[in-house]
Amino acid sequence: LSAHPWLDGPKDSYLGYSERGGGACGEHSHSINIWQYFAHLAGAGRVNEVSAVMDVVDDGIVKYDRLCQISLKTENGLVGLIVQDVITKPSQKSVRIQGDSGFIDWYVNYDASHDAVRYGGSGLETVEKLISKTRPDDFKSVIGHIEKILEGESLDSPIRLERGFESMMVIAGAYLSHDLGRTVKIDYEKGFNYNALNPV
Repeated sequence: LSAHPWLDGPKDSYLGYSERGGGACGEHSHSINIWQYFAHLAGAGRVNEVSAVMDVVDDGIVKYDRLCQISLKTENGLVGLIVQDVITKPSQKSVRIQGDSGFIDWYVNYDASHDAVRYGGSGLETVEKLISKTRPDDFKSVIGHIEKILEGESLDSPIRLERGFESMMVIAGAYLSHDLGRTVKIDYEKGFNYNALNPV
């Protein structure tokens, strides 16, 4: 809530209500979207299996997940893990892409004026590179991207409606998985099927 000092607490906005888009899974869905983006770049397809566990706050007024852990599997078999929360202080934002012979780590807001990328692999020295960045830079590239779309450039945009829909299906699947205590399968045409994976 440090970014919203005019609020007295989660109850004063959507932040305290998962059903309104608050909570860790909804409010911090950027990590779900970026995970899917990297999966698409790798040719792994869409997420089609979700298993989630959440720490839910429910005091009779607010109801939101303050921590969620989501295991994912794509149509082509890529697996991954996303952990999002609203309690870690200071906040941490990072991504690891692990391959057979190496890794890449991306640290968002590594310090006040940089992101950082680290990469290495078996038998190789780990390299760290700092990338100059300010808070406005987080938005400038998105605005420039939208301008190109509006000017008629045909782009495979990671923020187009279809990608947003895929992120929302993962979010809905995560809540359903947590509530049911089982893995759910996403069918982008029909919805969710959990009995096929977990016969009763």
